[in-house]
Amino acid sequence: MPWIDSSSLHGREPETPYRYPAWWHVTLAVLLALAFQASSLSLLRWKDVPPSAVLLVVVWYSARLGPQRAAFLGLIAGLCEDLLSGTTGASWMLATLAAAVLTALLAQRFFSNSPLLYAALAFVATFVRNAVFWAVMQATGSPFAWSALHFHDAIRQAILDSLLLGIFAWWYRSRHRDNA
Repeated sequence: MPWIDSSSLHGREPETPYRYPAWWHVTLAVLLALAFQASSLSLLRWKDVPPSAVLLVVVWYSARLGPQRAAFLGLIAGLCEDLLSGTTGASWMLATLAAAVLTALLAQRFFSNSPLLYAALAFVATFVRNAVFWAVMQATGSPFAWSALHFHDAIRQAILDSLLLGIFAWWYRSRHRDNA
């Protein structure tokens, strides 16, 4: 059957091999995002809701990494956030892991580096990440459940994240288009 015939099924290398970002680029980006989020990003708020620099980095790279590598990135980035917060247990780790895998799975469906695609991925990932975070917090006995307040905060953060990642993707694409 020709529609089943795939180079990956026969052990051959694909004709156009995909190059993943260097691990040290991803690591440096996550560390910078953690520092930026913990310091000056809190100044950019919409009704007391800041964007998430760590999630923006996770979405940006998860779209390029594939589900397995994105899961590892989400796990490590979320673990770092949990370690810095000190009060969330493993909630950010599980939530960021889920957002990273979802982003990678959704990005596989599209072949584009469109800023609108990244903005949409950031919106969905932010909303899913917040939902998973509050579900885990509720399951661990937190008195704050996924309420209307958190729902509105998640929408505000999703809008902020999608705007920021869309603008960054537009800048990145125009920068690399000029260099080509």
